[in-house]
Amino acid sequence: MSIGHTRRSLLPALAVLLIGQSALAAQPSSAELDELATAKGCYLCHRVEPVKRKPDDLLPFAPSWKEVALKYRDQKSAEDRLTEIVLAGSGNYGKDRHWKGKVGEVGMLPNVKEIDEDQARQLVHWILSFDRDHK
Repeated sequence: MSIGHTRRSLLPALAVLLIGQSALAAQPSSAELDELATAKGCYLCHRVEPVKRKPDDLLPFAPSWKEVALKYRDQKSAEDRLTEIVLAGSGNYGKDRHWKGKVGEVGMLPNVKEIDEDQARQLVHWILSFDRDHK
C-alpha cells in the first residue's frame, strides 16, 4: 500500500472524527440548558423533581422532568414526540392528553413563538436524561 493510498483512506475517517467532535462540542452544557429552560419559562409549570401541588396553587402544574424521562424511557420516538409537544403544546391545544389527570386543565400551551425547534430538541434530549440520577 502506498503512502498516497493510505492518506486517501485516512482522510474520510479523520473527517468523520472531526465532525463528531465538533458535534459534541456544539451540545450545550447542563447549565446552559437550565438557563434556556429558565429563559423560555419552562419552570413556570415544570420542575426537575416531582412536587406535590395544592389545588389552590396559582400556576398550572405539569409533570416533573424526572417523571417525563421515566415515562418515555426506552421509547425510540420519544425525542421526536416530545419535541413536537414542546412546540405545539398538549392538552386542549395539542393532539392528545398524554398526562390526563396529572396536568392542569389547560395543558401545555404552544411554544413555537417562544422556542425554535433546535432549542426544543436540545431541551427534550436533556430532559430525557433525567431518568438517571441527574444533578
